[in-house]
Amino acid sequence: MTSWRRRAPVKEPAAVMIVVTEGEKTELRYLEVFRKIHVEPFARELGFRLEIVSGTGVPMTVVNCAIQKRQSLQRFLRKEDSVWAMFGRDDHPEFKEAKRKARDKGVYLAVSDPCFEIWGIYHYRDCQGLIGRDQCQKRLEELCSSYDRKSGKIFADEDAIKNKYRDAIIRAERSLNLREQEDNPEGNPSTRVHCLIKGILSTVEDLVHSNSNREG
Repeated sequence: MTSWRRRAPVKEPAAVMIVVTEGEKTELRYLEVFRKIHVEPFARELGFRLEIVSGTGVPMTVVNCAIQKRQSLQRFLRKEDSVWAMFGRDDHPEFKEAKRKARDKGVYLAVSDPCFEIWGIYHYRDCQGLIGRDQCQKRLEELCSSYDRKSGKIFADEDAIKNKYRDAIIRAERSLNLREQEDNPEGNPSTRVHCLIKGILSTVEDLVHSNSNREG
């Protein structure tokens, strides 16, 4: 029997943030845990959609996917919305070209040198001085008991992600400033993942404030 009952209109989200990642597991699992802790308790009420597109490949592929995502939003793009490309330096070709293309096309960057794990390390301690990808992963393994560089490379320490992200932000900002002083902007070691995290938290805070003003 066909139902002619009228469906309720789908409510448009108040803000959309799309993050396109290089890896299939490491960045995805971290972002899922961060979203669960810092976004999901407010997401339904605030209408904030944080979408993660994982495992898209090398930096240029990540950026191209992010550009496509941004273009699909273009007609409806508001100041609250953003699209991010998240990848590491590693030994990838076209790394600088990918960053340049992203910025030219309005895609925000959450890049790390040498790899995403430097952001994980910053939750526990500072890290200065040139460091390779394998070294970086080994150091995170020493600091985070749940991270195994030989099996999955998952950084999902809920205590650190919930309680130590502010320390990680401070260390990441300091590292970027030091690389600037060395005339090696975004060089090794550094990360801009904190820019993404601050963007997520700022969006939640702005929507909470906007909602409370409407209710008041």
